[in-house]
Amino acid sequence: MVLKRGVKEEQRMQDQVSRLVGLDGFKVNGVIERGDQLDLEVELVARAQSCPHCSGEELEVHERPVVTVRDLPLGGRRATLRWRKRRYRCKACRRTHTESCEQGCPRQRLTSRFRARLIERACSGGAHAEIAREEGTSRYQVARALRAAAREAIGARPALPRRLSFDEAAHRKGYGNLATVVSDLDRRCVHEVLDGRSRGVLERYLGSLSEEERRGVEVVCIDPYDPYRNAVRAKLPQAKIVADPFHIVRGAGEALDSVRRIRQRQMRAKEQGRKTLRATWNPRLYRARHLLLSARERLTPSQRRRLCELFAHDPVIAEAWWLKELLRSVYAAGDRAEATQRLDRFFAAVARSSHQPFEAYVNGIGPWREEILAYFDQPASNGYAEGVINKVKVIKRRAYGLPSFESFRERVLVACG
Repeated sequence: MVLKRGVKEEQRMQDQVSRLVGLDGFKVNGVIERGDQLDLEVELVARAQSCPHCSGEELEVHERPVVTVRDLPLGGRRATLRWRKRRYRCKACRRTHTESCEQGCPRQRLTSRFRARLIERACSGGAHAEIAREEGTSRYQVARALRAAAREAIGARPALPRRLSFDEAAHRKGYGNLATVVSDLDRRCVHEVLDGRSRGVLERYLGSLSEEERRGVEVVCIDPYDPYRNAVRAKLPQAKIVADPFHIVRGAGEALDSVRRIRQRQMRAKEQGRKTLRATWNPRLYRARHLLLSARERLTPSQRRRLCELFAHDPVIAEAWWLKELLRSVYAAGDRAEATQRLDRFFAAVARSSHQPFEAYVNGIGPWREEILAYFDQPASNGYAEGVINKVKVIKRRAYGLPSFESFRERVLVACG
């Protein structure tokens, strides 16, 4: 009776340890402590019922090899599974096979949940060497886990969405290392990453799609960049092109800031009767550089008073600020007809003014008039794409750079795909 009670107590403790480890289907037979490492002796509870080759049901255990598999830390200590596998032999066909489970994949030295942990950390932008050092594994295992996740993400991509956006990101320093990020505006995810930022690169990608996928695209939102527009017109003639509102408004803000800098660097005589000219520093203009770019409706009463004082002192800045707000009012219009009138009013106001930065800005967006107004037919923006670019910058910074385009593409698709 005492022996039976001891066996039951041991079995109960093994069940508690198994639940603590949290491996479904496994039973922990023993724990070996080696410094800061735990070796768990485990085996599968369920046994194979049939042969995978001939479906025979008469199986015998042929061997019991021990396989070492890395698992999640347990109690802050590195944990390794010493899995005593069963290798069966079928009495009917005499062929052998080894048992497997969801957590322990064949020919893998990591459990599925530990591999998921490596993928999660790699997707957040950590360097492979840093992750391997902290998790007690190798850089090869980290890179292999991320590569497998990237293949899974690429294989699970849906068909081309109804609304697309194209934006660029640099995977390395230098203008020649730009990549095109294709985003799905409906599902809010990255669909593909292309090596390059040119019309040819985008045309080859769109041309590789099926005719049905290309016909399904209705809206494409892009920055005011001619190669993107030409590629979309050539391969997606039915799609409506929308110019990103953020970039349009930002261009007006940059023109206003250029006017401010010109006024700040203006030249005047230092003393009466002297012809020597020197730059005059205007601290009031410099301190108001961020306030001038703020939206009118977001200004506090004190900020409005500051701007009124500045405009009374410098009417040129007041006119430039009014031009910026006049363009912003285009996107506050209720419909396309009203937006057209406001945009034409902005173009006419710039033509009457003498601000060279605004004239250059209007010359740049003038050919994009139809794409600007298309926003009121199909409201779309590159807001999600810009968020992806910011996330990509964080990933590159944490990874201390990505050496190749393929590694850059894998990281982006796994993190944002």
